[in-house]
Amino acid sequence: MESFLNSVQSVTIILLLTATGYLCGAKGWMKAETKAFLSKFLLTIVVPCTCVSGLRENLTREMLTDSLRLLAVPFLCNALSFVLSFLLARALKLPRRQVGVFMVMCSLSNAMFIGYAMCVELFGEPCVPYVMLFYLGNTCFTQTVAMALIRWSGESEGASWRSVLRFLTSPTVLGVAAGFLVVLLDVRLPSFLASYMRYMSNIVSPVALLLTGYIIWEIGLKSLRLDRTLVIAMGFRFLLAPASFVLVCAAFGISGLARSTFIVEAAMPVVTQTVVAASQYGADEQLAAKGAALSTLASFLVIPVLMLLL
Repeated sequence: MESFLNSVQSVTIILLLTATGYLCGAKGWMKAETKAFLSKFLLTIVVPCTCVSGLRENLTREMLTDSLRLLAVPFLCNALSFVLSFLLARALKLPRRQVGVFMVMCSLSNAMFIGYAMCVELFGEPCVPYVMLFYLGNTCFTQTVAMALIRWSGESEGASWRSVLRFLTSPTVLGVAAGFLVVLLDVRLPSFLASYMRYMSNIVSPVALLLTGYIIWEIGLKSLRLDRTLVIAMGFRFLLAPASFVLVCAAFGISGLARSTFIVEAAMPVVTQTVVAASQYGADEQLAAKGAALSTLASFLVIPVLMLLL
């Protein structure tokens, strides 16, 4: 019961921050240009700083030697989710414009913008290395498999080596790599640089949640109606995806904080890049937008229940 009450309190804080972003959109204080700036600012500067600072402060060499086994979990679970969601899409006979969007909604979660904030609220700073490992596996699939599927659904050009290169040179991936290197070599950052990165880390959650609230306002609550496809996608996102992590963690002998962090991250809303990619490549943007908004709102109810089961 204590963990349930703690999760309710954490979810309430996150909900209030998200609602503030919604209010900023409704009042006209945030606009499309603000959203573009905040997204770029977070992913290009703030998140890489969080990667280095979080890994340096919460990861040890001993934990690093175990990181390959931990990193295998999100890779295996994401691959399994894509296979299962493809079979579901075939069974549902979804039109091509929806297949890729449906598979990505089922398989990948919002590991950073909402997942980071949720896990830190629930478990504290020691969970950060596990969040980063989950995020690395999640973003690998987001930038490669997910983008290729949504391109295919929109009947645009397929994935190429350039998409892989963009992923490998993205600031977030470089930030994770730099964080691992700092830990491995036991590098002590200059105090001013460590403080700068710590300050940047502290603004990830509030800024990301304000952005999430604005995106929900932009989509519009009135447009959020459930249909068969969305019901199945939400069931997959909040039931099958976390269940796959329970099974794989058990198979790999992973328990404790790492297991709890992975399961909570797996139950996060649809990754926001789905909406951007669907719009860019001509896939079903409405399905992606509704899935992102509905899953974000549903996660505030799902997480307290999930914490009772952990």
